[in-house]
Amino acid sequence: MKKVLSILLLLLWKLSFSQDTCKPRYDLPVHYEQLSQGLHLAFVEQGNGKPVLFIHGLGGNISHWLKSVHELSKKYHCLAIDLPGYGYSDKKFSPAGKDQVQFFADILADFITHRKLGKLILAGHSMGGQIAMVMAIQHPELVSKLVLVSPAGLETFTESEAALMAGATPASLFEKQDEKIIRYNFKQNFYEQPAGAEMLIQDRIRLSACSNFKQYAAAVSNSIKAMLGHPVKNELSKIKQPVLIIFGENDALIPNRIMHKNLTREDLLKDTKISLPQAKIVLISKAGHMVQFEKPVETNNAIKDFLQ
Repeated sequence: MKKVLSILLLLLWKLSFSQDTCKPRYDLPVHYEQLSQGLHLAFVEQGNGKPVLFIHGLGGNISHWLKSVHELSKKYHCLAIDLPGYGYSDKKFSPAGKDQVQFFADILADFITHRKLGKLILAGHSMGGQIAMVMAIQHPELVSKLVLVSPAGLETFTESEAALMAGATPASLFEKQDEKIIRYNFKQNFYEQPAGAEMLIQDRIRLSACSNFKQYAAAVSNSIKAMLGHPVKNELSKIKQPVLIIFGENDALIPNRIMHKNLTREDLLKDTKISLPQAKIVLISKAGHMVQFEKPVETNNAIKDFLQ
């Protein structure tokens, strides 16, 4: 009997360890909010004051924003969420006929309402910035200010360009990525890869062996399709809130160097400023796409100056 019990305990321990290693490592407790669709959205929170909600980008999770959460929580009530399909949030979900960007925006509106956060500051990185802009346009009653870090959605793609990119990024592409490709992809996000990025890389490598990995890969692929199909450039004039746009001067991902070789960041931002004249633009030197992780001091100082 003791032998059987020992074997059962060992199996339970192994199962527990396996489950734990399938989750990213955050240094704050993870909470869950069950939304009206029955979906569980994971989030962390820290600090008091005006609420600031952080939205991660494509393939990311809460850890991409934790450096800002820790610093800004000295004055603000900071919350960072895992979008559905990512991190600790439910991997299985149905967008109910919506593109995934629209679905995420609706989920966030539901989350803000459920948590009774009122009108808050939205901070989004990359895809998260695109989602934040959709939120500001569709739910102005929930958004007081926008912080857009390396935001997607400002650059538009023709139907043929979008079809080509979507066709080149099926879920199976992400399922097949090995450690070498994962490391290469992370490297593209930085000017000089910071030491802390290794933890993000290890989390992504471990995820490949998890039972819900196919669902994660599908979420990433569908996110790309939605980003391409839901640009916000033509609706920027509907955004009336104060806006801060932060880019790393060495961002290798936006604008897209393959599709738009002749489009410079300066041209992209100049065009954006026409439709969004109230936007304050900050460029951070020696920083790539994930500027909030690579240059947290400079990024957080820019955000604090904007929010004052």
